[in-house]
Amino acid sequence: MVSWRQRVRDLEKQIQILTKENIELKKRLLAYENAHTPPSLQKKKRPPKKESSKRLGAPKGHPKWERKEPRVTGSVEYVEKKCPHCKSKLGMPYKTDRIIVEEIPEPQPIEVIEHLVNHYKCLHCGKKVTAKNKVPSVRFGKNALSHITLLKYDDRLPLRKVTQSLKRHYGLTLTHVGVYKVTGHVAKKLKMPYYEVIRRIRSSRVIYVDETKYKLNGETWWLWTFVSEHDTLFVIRKSRASIVIEEILGKQFRGIISCDGWTAYTTFSDTLQRCWAHLLRETKKMAEDNSEFEGFHASISKLFDKIQELRGDPPPRLERIVHAEKLRLKLKQIAQQMQRYTQFRKLARKILNGLKYWFTCVVQTFVEPTNNFAEHALRELIVQRKIMGGLKSEKGAHIMEIVTSLLASWKKQNKPVFQTMKSFL
Repeated sequence: MVSWRQRVRDLEKQIQILTKENIELKKRLLAYENAHTPPSLQKKKRPPKKESSKRLGAPKGHPKWERKEPRVTGSVEYVEKKCPHCKSKLGMPYKTDRIIVEEIPEPQPIEVIEHLVNHYKCLHCGKKVTAKNKVPSVRFGKNALSHITLLKYDDRLPLRKVTQSLKRHYGLTLTHVGVYKVTGHVAKKLKMPYYEVIRRIRSSRVIYVDETKYKLNGETWWLWTFVSEHDTLFVIRKSRASIVIEEILGKQFRGIISCDGWTAYTTFSDTLQRCWAHLLRETKKMAEDNSEFEGFHASISKLFDKIQELRGDPPPRLERIVHAEKLRLKLKQIAQQMQRYTQFRKLARKILNGLKYWFTCVVQTFVEPTNNFAEHALRELIVQRKIMGGLKSEKGAHIMEIVTSLLASWKKQNKPVFQTMKSFL
């Protein structure tokens, strides 16, 4: 028979094992449930939205928006010559209703153009002469190249869906490899405008930068985005270090970088704007989990409200510098008070380590207080990541970098993507 002392020892041992296991599981769960976890990785279900009593559409007083009337390409007129009731002859109509109906044309078969290039032999000098021609260097024309590439990277279709769409609409049969080769050819043609985007990014006065994981051939790589006022650049690299920032922005970059708290940014530059959206998300999460933190969250939220107020109606630059210093001092005091609590020290250190970077947006009003531009830019490729699951080769990654960067930049510049892409082919 087991003694009660042995029983207690066994239970204590079991408690130690379970406690250790609980700590390990909490660490693993933290990767999916914290203030910085993007929605794409969150495992916890969001609470359902409350039903809104608001009606659909714009609020009262909002200027009415209507689609512009398209150019009429055909007309059908309906006439009556006799009255259907008494059979008398009808004269001119007293009123005509004009009803516009928009329709897409029936799917069209592809055009197959045969190019006949004649070769000659000069009877006088004996040299061979080839007729001047404009034969494309690939089997497909500019419209086909542009459309296939946009199906893949703008419409976010998997390869099999691209081939299905081409078959359904145009009767064009193409393999998955064929689609890949087409996008590779287009990327080569777009290299020069891609390098122009990098050049403009380097000369920008403020850049919004962010990065996220991306699988390449089963390994973890990093998708980076660099967003300026008129351009968006994507690069996929194996590193998450400052070497990538230096590669893209160059050693001579003198602009301001808006970013989160990742150390690579402080290693590269001393002129930063830390993201307030990240900070407020983290303080809100801590306030939800710990009632003792609610006061700190409220105080930090008030600082952000003051930032917005100063930016909404900015005083002269010298006054803004004074305001920024006062706000910095208040944030420092809040963080120092947080350090008195063991469970808040990590966040307090994070705030204090970036203390000189929180209020750049007050002095330089052209800088946004959040890094939302970069986060929004990444969403498009994160959706593609969900569809594709990842990339299979570095060549495919390079194609994706070029095409998606230019599509995002052209949209920022309000350029028609189909015609713009076609112009470079």
